[in-house]
Order: sequence, then structure tokens, then C-alpha cells
Amino acid sequence: MKRRLAAIFAFALAVSACSSSGATVRGVDDRPLLRAQLEGSDGVEGTPVALDNAQQLLDEMSLEQKIGQLFIPVVAGSHPTELSAKERAQNAAVFGLETPAEIVEKYQLGGVMYLAPNVDGAEQVKEFTAELQTIAQRSTVPLLIAIDQEGGRVNRITDGVTVAPSAAELSGDAEAVRSASSTTGTQVKDLGVNVVLAPVADLSKATDPGVIGNRSFGENPEQTAEMVTAAVDGLQESGVAAAVKHWPGHGATNIDSHKSKPSVVVSKPDWEVRERIPFEAAIEEEVEIVLVGHLSFPEFAPDDRVATVSDYLVDDLLRAELGYDRIVMTDALNMGAVEDIAQSELGTLSIEAGIDMLLYPENMESMYQGVLDAIESERISQQRLDKSVLRILRLKSSLGLLDDFELPPSEAETGDSPTEPAPEPNGQAAAPPAETIPVAEPTTTLPAAPDPTTTTTTVVAEEPEA
Repeated sequence: MKRRLAAIFAFALAVSACSSSGATVRGVDDRPLLRAQLEGSDGVEGTPVALDNAQQLLDEMSLEQKIGQLFIPVVAGSHPTELSAKERAQNAAVFGLETPAEIVEKYQLGGVMYLAPNVDGAEQVKEFTAELQTIAQRSTVPLLIAIDQEGGRVNRITDGVTVAPSAAELSGDAEAVRSASSTTGTQVKDLGVNVVLAPVADLSKATDPGVIGNRSFGENPEQTAEMVTAAVDGLQESGVAAAVKHWPGHGATNIDSHKSKPSVVVSKPDWEVRERIPFEAAIEEEVEIVLVGHLSFPEFAPDDRVATVSDYLVDDLLRAELGYDRIVMTDALNMGAVEDIAQSELGTLSIEAGIDMLLYPENMESMYQGVLDAIESERISQQRLDKSVLRILRLKSSLGLLDDFELPPSEAETGDSPTEPAPEPNGQAAAPPAETIPVAEPTTTLPAAPDPTTTTTTVVAEEPEA
């Protein structure tokens, strides 16, 4: 208890210092809500219509622009065009292109996720994000910029912002959780970040904290639900989208899904009175995103598939039973728990399960082509694609990203090559991509046709905590 109170006191002092130095730190009552949302369905039953232009924009988009919205990868580098040889090689191995500028423009991405190697202080994040948004709008809609900023041991930005205590340290004090989340949301929003991959809704265990550890608010489902609700409220009223994780619950296993596939051995009745409760509370609080873990539940799911590719755990349980109809996002798709599924198939299987956004592919070229092939062959219907893209556009609209925005012409209309180097932010044409420089450790070779038993090497030398 003394440790938790000390952490809260230290955090309060840090917030006070930021406030006195001129930083904006809003109170619970005067934080702005996310932009007004108009109630309605418009083809996605039960989902609030953010602004009318989302549907209009969807109707104007090309197939390639729609597919790009499903992806939220990690790029190597902390500048759109100025990268080291190693960073260029890392990007080439995953995207077939060397710079973030080229990647964002070619793939017409839905968003980008930042890891620590993308970050060199708050001001750099602000400049990098603004440049990426400018580049994105040459070919598609503005980006979601996502980051793990949970507090405690999981933070991507530590310089120039207030780092909150861990969930475990704050647990039991809903107002402290709400205040910490509001401060985090307000500060990262000022840097251009609009999605915070938090809070963690997983339950810990009394006898063993498990792999989630102090990222969890605790073992009590009702108290955890109260803390999760406060965190979602604090983040979203500050103007960013929260992503509650890791559906259907990562706490009851000691296996790290970054490294291998966890099987969560709980019965459906036990899950109903424990793991379900915090997620249901987040959904009732209208959390904008649910992030799905690479977890199997063999005691009650009909097969041993991880939730990421399980239509039962996503479409049936999350969407139908809990009534969730906003964005569902995968956990990082470069993790060990899904390494047995080819990247060319993993994205398609996830969408078929009910997923909307594909986070951190290990091989973007392969996964993108797999999704494109599935849509062109009608394995995934155009209606199914549109449903996901509309959810994404509605979130972007509610965040203000579509204000006064007009969709640029597609490549088919302009005749531009999709692989043409992106112009530099100063308007000068970028130099042709340099010869790809092999990565020394480990060496990555892109297969011409991906083998289901192989995967490519992770681009950034850091394990994502999502």
C-alpha cells in the first residue's frame, strides 16, 4: 500500500510540475470529449456514426485505398526519409521499400505504430508524425498513430512527457487511474498520437502474476473493471482512442505470446465470471478499439486456433454475444504465437474471423498481397471489406482527422506508378532507392512465393508489448 501511495504521490507531483511549466493538464471535468457522434447504423449495425463524411469517403475510395486502411505496421526509422543503411534494409525486407515516406504513400496505410526505435524525444515524435500525416494525405486519408503508453514498464515516449505509474500501483483508486490516463492522452495527443494501446484488462493471479505482471490492475474482476473503465474514460475524453487488451484475457497463463502460443485453460463458466467482466465494462464505456491476443481457449472454443483467427472468439463471442461493433485489432502479427501461419494467409484469416485492423505485420508485402488476392477472388466479400473500412473511417472522423479532408485521386486516375519514390516533405523529388544493404544479423531473404512454414525476420529489434 505504501508503495502504491508513493507512486501516486510522485505522479501527482510530476503532473503539477508539468502544469506549472506551461504544459496543459486538464482536470476530469474540463477535458474535451471526442468529437460529437451522431447515433445511427448506416450499414454497421449498432455503431455510432461519427460524421457523415465517413460513408461518403468510403464510396469514393479505390480497392487499394480500402485495403491499405486495414494495416497499421511498424516502420524502421525516426524520420520519413533520413535513415541509416540498416534501417533502410529493415524496411526493404518487410515492405519492399526503404523509407517511411515511400511506405506510407505506396500502401496508403490506415496507420502506423511507433516503437522505441521510432522515438527520439517528444519534439521529434511531433515532427515525425506531422510529416507522415502530410505524406499520407497525398494518396489516402490521414493516419492513425498508435503507441504503447501504458505507464509503468511499458512506454515508448519517456522524454518530455509524464510517465504514469503501473496499473498495479494505481489499482484501487479509480480517480488516480482516470487522472493518469487523461494526462497521458493529453500529452501524446499534443505530439500527434491518436491511439493509445491501453488499458490492459487482463486479470492477474494471486499466487502468480503471470507474464502480464504489473501491467494488470489485479486479480479481482470487479475492481479491474472499475479501473479499466476509468482508464478508457480518461484516455478518450482527452481526445485519443483507447485500445483495451488482450481479448479474451491473457492473465491466466504464464506463456508469453511474443514467443509461443498460450493456451488459456479455463471453462466458459469460469471465463464468464472473471476474464469477461473487465472487457464488458470497457465495451459499455464505448472503448474505440478492442485488441485481440494470440491466445487459444481450448476448453470452450471449438478448435485450438488463437483468437486472432478464431471466428468463434471474435465474431461470435466479442461481436455477437457482447455486442461490440467498433474496431477490433490484432495484436502484433510478428509474434511467436502466430509464426506457424504464413504471413500471406494470416491477414486473410484474421479478417475472416472478424478483425478490422492488422497490427505490425512481419512481411507487409506478403500479407497485403494475400488480402488483395482474397478480395479479388471473392473469398472476402466487398461488403465485408467495406464494413471494416467504415469502422476505421468513423473513428478517424470522430478524432477530427477527416475535417475538411478531400480524398486525393487514386493511382488509376492519375496514372502514377505505385512504386514511384515519394517526394521529400520540402517538395523535392526523392532520390531513387539505394541498393538494398543486407542486414548483418539476422539476414532476411524475401521468398518469391511465401512458404506456409516460413516467416521473415522482425524489422525492429524490440519486442512489442501490445
